[in-house]
Amino acid sequence: MESPSPGYRHRVLVLAYYFPPMGGSGVQRTAKFVKYLPMYGWEPVVLTAEPGGYYAFDETLQAEMERAGIEVRRTSSFDPNRLLGKERTVPMPGEVGRKLFSGLSQMFFVPDNKKGWAEPAFEAGKKLLEMRRFDAIFSTAPPYTSHLVGMRLSKAFGLPLITDFRDDWVGNPRHRYPTPWHRKRHEALEREVLQYSAAAVTINRAIQGNLARRTLGASGLKKVHVIPQGYDLDDFTQATPAPARSEVMRLLYAGLFYDAQKPNTFLKGLADLLERRPDIRPRIEAKFVGMLPKKGQQLIAKLKLEDVTVVDTYRPHLETVGELLSADVLWMTVGHQKAEETISTGKLYEYIGTHKPILGLVPEGTAAQTLRQYGAGVVVDPDDVVGTSVALERLFDQWATSALPHVDQAFVQTFNRQHLASDLAEVMRSTLSRLDDVVM
Repeated sequence: MESPSPGYRHRVLVLAYYFPPMGGSGVQRTAKFVKYLPMYGWEPVVLTAEPGGYYAFDETLQAEMERAGIEVRRTSSFDPNRLLGKERTVPMPGEVGRKLFSGLSQMFFVPDNKKGWAEPAFEAGKKLLEMRRFDAIFSTAPPYTSHLVGMRLSKAFGLPLITDFRDDWVGNPRHRYPTPWHRKRHEALEREVLQYSAAAVTINRAIQGNLARRTLGASGLKKVHVIPQGYDLDDFTQATPAPARSEVMRLLYAGLFYDAQKPNTFLKGLADLLERRPDIRPRIEAKFVGMLPKKGQQLIAKLKLEDVTVVDTYRPHLETVGELLSADVLWMTVGHQKAEETISTGKLYEYIGTHKPILGLVPEGTAAQTLRQYGAGVVVDPDDVVGTSVALERLFDQWATSALPHVDQAFVQTFNRQHLASDLAEVMRSTLSRLDDVVM
């Protein structure tokens, strides 16, 4: 293949099953990477699946990709989402149904239930790589099928593969291995992908360490780079803050609840506070924007919190950002679970972009460390109802006296999506340079 001319813009094939118009936190990282990569000399072409049934669609995110001029190629896929219809919003299953579906998927599909996308994605990628010059392949997971497709294309065309781990693979807290064979198979696939990758990136140091130790040994940390989740400053300048009530302190949770992430401790802590301090009741509001499970709504009724809570449905991303901007205090939870120290949800970094105080009901680990460095973060154990009540009281008193804590501005800037895209561009550029040196 001919050498690129001076001023040549590198082109990267991006493999991402989850991509707009699919909504939710799973698409944000990839969408923002491809939005900003052209600023740093990389032209992304996204290969994704035609969306089937899904719990959240966001046409505004797709419009953002179109405004940015991102080329998107969509393929068919033979996976369970196809059974739910094309681009049909479906309700998110309850926790029992979700766990049952997840258990069946992990029994019968390795590495995941999106493996039916592998062949259509490979064929579409093959055609793209035959038609035009590309310099690298970037795959993001979950689903881990994406990495297997990326590795197959990389081997076929001799292009470097950069793999992105938005979650741990073998150590993923949501993985349940039905048999020892299943675990060994996942371990073998993870090892093969990481050893083959020219470089890998992940969202925090805890996952970086896990991936490197399991598959690459002591030198693996040099190959696995940390590029955290983040926020897009454009979103905060474009969003319109929701109407606020200056006489009421608004607490906001944006997003989903699943696995060990439950609203129970927060709601019980709020109820305890209002029992101790009834004077606060007319001056506080807890709002949920996203998908509060039925059990959460039942708990609100049981605790008699209907008058101080507002439950809203899933909203387009910019509208959700508007809600974040109008809140006084944001809160999140992780919950005690396997590998809890590795969990740093995308929600946390979106919250950080608002410069608002954040109450984190999180175990010790990455999320807790990030909140403490943020400067305006309050950390409480996810099962500590009394501690949550006390933290809410302290935050209310600070709000009432205009004394809410201030953030570390320099720390906030490290999570700007534009800067993070620059970091990814540098990982890919240095990978090409290193391979060129080897060839020479």
